[in-house]
Amino acid sequence: MNITHEKATENVQQLCIEVNKSDYTEQVETALKKYRKTAQIPGFRVGNAPMGLIKRNYEKPLIADEVNKITSETMYDYFQKNNINVMFEPMLIEEKSTLDFETQENFVFAFEFAVQPEFEIDFPSFPIMKAFRIEAAKTEVEDFMNQIRKRHGDYINPEIIEDDDYITVKWGENENGFFFVKDLTDKGKEWFLGKKAGDCVPIVFNEMFVSKENLKKFLKKEDAHFDENSAGSAEVTIISIGRVNLAEMNEAFFKKAFPDGSITTVKAFEKHAAQQIEIQWKQETDRKFMNDAIALLIQNVTLELPEEFIKRFILRNNEDISEETLNKEWKQYYESFKWQLIESKLGKDEKIEVTLDDVKNHIRNFYYQNYFMQFNLADVEERLNQLVEEALKDKKQVKQLYDQLFDQKIMELLQSKMNIEELSGDFNEFVSFITGKEMEVAEKPKKQKAEGAKARKGEGAKEEKGKKEKGKKEEGEILLNFEP
Repeated sequence: MNITHEKATENVQQLCIEVNKSDYTEQVETALKKYRKTAQIPGFRVGNAPMGLIKRNYEKPLIADEVNKITSETMYDYFQKNNINVMFEPMLIEEKSTLDFETQENFVFAFEFAVQPEFEIDFPSFPIMKAFRIEAAKTEVEDFMNQIRKRHGDYINPEIIEDDDYITVKWGENENGFFFVKDLTDKGKEWFLGKKAGDCVPIVFNEMFVSKENLKKFLKKEDAHFDENSAGSAEVTIISIGRVNLAEMNEAFFKKAFPDGSITTVKAFEKHAAQQIEIQWKQETDRKFMNDAIALLIQNVTLELPEEFIKRFILRNNEDISEETLNKEWKQYYESFKWQLIESKLGKDEKIEVTLDDVKNHIRNFYYQNYFMQFNLADVEERLNQLVEEALKDKKQVKQLYDQLFDQKIMELLQSKMNIEELSGDFNEFVSFITGKEMEVAEKPKKQKAEGAKARKGEGAKEEKGKKEKGKKEEGEILLNFEP
């Protein structure tokens, strides 16, 4: 066997491997003998077929398999011994290779490969980037607390309808329905607020609710093609009014709502509410931070990629991509590959790794936070362990979790390394920040430091406030198909 290493450029190189008959003969002969012992050939008992016949049937494919195996092992062993870090898979240079397994005994494999460029990440030299932390607004804190108080409150039947009530009505001979006042349009609220049980209210169905889904639920319609404009009108009679009074924030309430004893005062309750709200919003600020951090690293880390090699590699391995499309989208490809190299170097230099215990703890915390917070941890420990073991059986999602936790650790690393100017404010100020209208926000930086904010790569931060509602579970969303 002979190996020749040539450098076309510093980053694009060639490796030529010559495999001679003597390199594979012994292995092929051994394989042929094994085949003879088990081969079922018409006219011969198993194990008694002539070796010449075995060779005619099996030798060429065995040679091809063995030569390919030897070549692959030799190539990667060469890379390892010579500390060559390769980008992508090496590409066979067909015009320099001789691979006719039907007529040849000696073979030549010529490969072209790209070497990962050497570069440094000099965090102190990077410009300062701004990161934002959303603070919970007073109204958000109150809403959060009221939701929990309502969960533990008393159900009553008030005399007069108010904003948070639940109403049951009937009309016609057999029609009835129920709805929450909060789901009504302004006109719908005008029809019902202040009314009492027994009152008759004329309504127009398609003007009553804020959404078509609310109307379908009220009318008990399942048809996906339901036409709200044909719903018509009616005079409905109020049958009952339901309301859940907010629980008093006393010792009994705190014991019921927080059985682990972690919250026993109104002040601690307010602090908990603010923390939970800010955790929900944090996913938005994290996403914005990571987008900005990646862009800054791509722009400020100096490294050269072998563009022509990468383009050839993409075109050879992706039949659906044309050269025209690739050239048009090359900037995105280039930046993506550059970030992958930067991320890989960060992980290697800082010895970032995700362990099985990290994954188990993440799953356990997800279930506890989303399903068992009302219980003492010790009381549900066994059930949590069962759920963790069940979740670990889904290998695909476990792999996703490893990737997610690795991103989390990369994010924490950037938090400690990058030069950050931290800003804070409510959600509306955050929207101003991400849209470039930073005047008011920028005047109130909290601190400037060589630290970053936690983030994860992905889409730009969404501006829709409704995102908050599902934010609580998004951190573990890949596990939502596991029910406790």
